[in-house]
Amino acid sequence: MLALLSLAVAGLVVTDLIRQGQRLGLAREQLRAERILGHIVRGARNLAFERGRTNVVLQADSLVSEENRRFLDTRRALVDAEYGQAIQLLDEENTALARRLSRQQQMLGDLRQRADFYMSIPLSQRDQLFAGQWFNSLTAMLEGVPESVFLLGRDGELPPLARVSLHAFDLRNALGVESSRIASILATGKPPSVEQVQELAQLRGQGDAAWSSLRREAAQSENAALAEVVSGVDREVYRNFRPLQDAVLSAFADKRLPNETLPYYSSASVPALDMVAKVMDVATQEGMLVAQSEEQAVLREFTLHLIILAALVVAAAAILTISQKLSKSLEWLRGYMLGPPDAPAEPPVQGFDEVADIGRAAAAMRADMREHRRVEAELTELSKLNRLILDNAVDGMIALDSRGLTLFANPAAQHMTGWSMGDLEGRSHHALIHHSRADGSSNPSADCPVHRTLADGKSRHVASDLFWRKDGTPFPVELMVSSWGEGKDRGVVLVFRDISDRKRIEERNQALLEELRRSNAALETFAFAISHDLQAPLRTVSGFVTLAHRALADQLDATTAEYMAMAEQGAQRMGVMIASLLDYARLGRRGEKAAAPVVLGEVVAQVVADLGAAVDERHARIEVVEPLPTVVGDSGQVYSVVQNLLANALKYAGPDRAPRIRVIGWNQGGQSGFAVEDNGPGIPAESRELVFGLFKRGGAHQDVPGLGMGLAICRRIIESMGGSIRAEDNPGGGTRMVVLFPHSLALDSAVGTGVTT
Repeated sequence: MLALLSLAVAGLVVTDLIRQGQRLGLAREQLRAERILGHIVRGARNLAFERGRTNVVLQADSLVSEENRRFLDTRRALVDAEYGQAIQLLDEENTALARRLSRQQQMLGDLRQRADFYMSIPLSQRDQLFAGQWFNSLTAMLEGVPESVFLLGRDGELPPLARVSLHAFDLRNALGVESSRIASILATGKPPSVEQVQELAQLRGQGDAAWSSLRREAAQSENAALAEVVSGVDREVYRNFRPLQDAVLSAFADKRLPNETLPYYSSASVPALDMVAKVMDVATQEGMLVAQSEEQAVLREFTLHLIILAALVVAAAAILTISQKLSKSLEWLRGYMLGPPDAPAEPPVQGFDEVADIGRAAAAMRADMREHRRVEAELTELSKLNRLILDNAVDGMIALDSRGLTLFANPAAQHMTGWSMGDLEGRSHHALIHHSRADGSSNPSADCPVHRTLADGKSRHVASDLFWRKDGTPFPVELMVSSWGEGKDRGVVLVFRDISDRKRIEERNQALLEELRRSNAALETFAFAISHDLQAPLRTVSGFVTLAHRALADQLDATTAEYMAMAEQGAQRMGVMIASLLDYARLGRRGEKAAAPVVLGEVVAQVVADLGAAVDERHARIEVVEPLPTVVGDSGQVYSVVQNLLANALKYAGPDRAPRIRVIGWNQGGQSGFAVEDNGPGIPAESRELVFGLFKRGGAHQDVPGLGMGLAICRRIIESMGGSIRAEDNPGGGTRMVVLFPHSLALDSAVGTGVTT
């Protein structure tokens, strides 16, 4: 019955696993679409630059300059690279879009050849209609970008950040066409026609509509990075560049040329166009982050369901095998569970008390895990709050003259101090804001970093200081003081931020971390208790199976005997797995032992000596290249990492070759580490990350004894030290395991042993 129940639950898990697989496919499809979108939008942005610059050169009297040629070559290369990568990413379901982009690239190549020819000859010899044909053709290509992007959407729907990219692209296109038209008119030296003025007005309307949609979508996305660049567009386009455009259009409306020259207008348009382009970049990057987060979340759920399914299948198989020999005991237990209420307190089946203990222990474990997750969730929310505060903080800025009198204070400084610009201007900053210490005593100007910078001109960073508001209340600040001017004309600029929230958050973080440490300590203590409760019933099952096997050995056929042997081996393997999992759970606990310098060369020498029998048996050679670094950590854990890596190199070398192993280390360039190189069969590229998972082994090594936990333990140890470990190809054949330590864990000294065995 239990086996059937396990299989039924497994069926439900399989159904949900299929659904999770579909979600994973959709998430990866969305991630691929975001990447393609990024390539298309970046390609279109550079195509717009190419369109505008080529149009200006085609209508100029002179031949194309070296500067313009370099500009066009750079933009063309970027366009071709981005569109080429987009085409490569498109799969069979998007062949229409791939063909469309390919045809566009072919048409663009033909137009470029003609443009290069005309730009290399005098204006009088050029086809006067080609400039318009060039501009209109590329405009048509750019206007087709939204349609191309919509082909990537699922069921005609686009993610919000993709819509932001499209609106930014529409704004960039309208603004670019308008700027190109104005530049072309300025290049002719003649006032525009009525039709040209009408076209400029139409382009202005298109740009304003795109800007309105862009701001709406950006606000709805609630993305801090996007809000920042949209604010930059408002500043660069609508506050800086738009007045210049309005002045030019006003002159055109009066049928005259403006005072602004073409070079001046062209240079003024670049920051505005670049800022709009930055919106596309940020929207694309943020869209990629959203898609990647979704894919990772779905992948975690998919992996969890796979693990659950595997566990259920193994449980069903184990129950079916063992139940053949334990049916009487199970029936006895069933009778007890369904018996009268006045049944004995202790069940008449050996082992039932352990099962009950495991149930109670599991309930307690779940309660502890729920508490653990609650603390983790609270820490996660607190981390998000920290980031939100930092990302949206507005620093105060105050400029002082050589006497320390206030020249300027930005709105943030006024808001934080409570002093208006009228209150501050011409008055001593120190006397108003920095006059006293926390205890109320006077703060001499000689101790003030602002006055010291006024005196010596050196920049200063003060991590924590105290400013006073107009209402007489103090608040802590972090400030940076920099000088401007020289000698008697030297002044200073100080940038500061209110760190009251940061200090409160740091105190709260510390309290939560202490709570998490206490929770982890309690959980580990509980894990030791669970170790006995898990292994006791397992030993009971294993013992009874072994006794039954021996008692019935003469009565069993070959198949049944094989089943019994498999049950014994499975129980033994499960015991090893439980012990290994407990060891794994205890690894990486900072604070268990005080960190101390570990001479890596001595550790390697000890491991080589301990593996001497295995080295001799395999006729192996282990070469240690001096020197090896000295790191800070737990020597026992470092020994475990080295022992696992060298033992794996010996074990997986293959029966047809003598292992050749090389250990090298380094401590330079701010990075320390060591590598173990072997001449084995190597690890396939697709398995190099998989082998670091629990119970995972790369390649076809099922005949090699082991649980597949060694590298998982290595990674947990190294990552607990703040380092990393990875597998890669050995240039001479085989595998190269690379271990990196953070520089803070490495000492300048390095010790080698010269071990060769």
